Amino acid sequence: MKASIDGHTQARLNPIRRGSGEHAHGFVQLLFGLSGRVHCELADTAFDVATGEIGIVPRDVLHYYAGTSDDSRLLVVDVDLGDEVMRALARLAPETDLASLFEAPQRLAASGEFSSLVATASRQLAGGGPPLIAQQWATLFAVQTGALLNAPQARDRDVADNRAERLDALVDARLAMPPDNAQLSRHLAMSGSALNQWCHLVFGMAPQQVVLRRRLVWARRWLIETRRPISQIAHDTGFADAPTFTRAFRRIYAATPSALRRAPGAS
Repeated sequence: MKASIDGHTQARLNPIRRGSGEHAHGFVQLLFGLSGRVHCELADTAFDVATGEIGIVPRDVLHYYAGTSDDSRLLVVDVDLGDEVMRALARLAPETDLASLFEAPQRLAASGEFSSLVATASRQLAGGGPPLIAQQWATLFAVQTGALLNAPQARDRDVADNRAERLDALVDARLAMPPDNAQLSRHLAMSGSALNQWCHLVFGMAPQQVVLRRRLVWARRWLIETRRPISQIAHDTGFADAPTFTRAFRRIYAATPSALRRAPGAS
């Protein structure tokens, strides 16, 4: 994703399609799904951003992104918390600490009203116009996303519900023998139907897709950071063989494991 270059909070369209990349930048990014789906990985967290969803990428955090289809598009808001407008907002509403609210990577569901605003902004930005328009939309979306994060129900959910972390911990402990849905249900104390509904609500996908994505996060890390043989990585992340692993990896990352390992920056 192209980074902001003018030092101001601004909104822009990004037709990622099947593009991918990895970088970090000194400002927060808010990713609003317009169509298709964009996969993001940040440290120990991974999520997809689809239509009606918001992804938060904190500043100075190395992250990988990849569009999963030809229609993958985002409205991106680059939030420079140090620019004049954002500092003025901080003075006007000190109780809304955007710096703290945006310091953790996560995916949120936008309301229908919020999604309608995003759609309106995307049409206006597509038509061009003065930079002030892009800055106005960006400021609005930063404040609205902060309000969404700061809502009492969101704070209560963060305190009371650590199921996503518990799911990740179970998969991490059983990478070579991934848990099935019955095991996930028992671990999270949920019925099968509740598990399926929760995974679609939180992750935007079925339970076993969540498990697969987590396994592939580890596989990608080992491909980049170690010289472990690809066949061993396939085995250690629960795949029957290297070809099966390669097909699953390519569907998510648009590259084979061997191509990723040959890329600049891999160990």
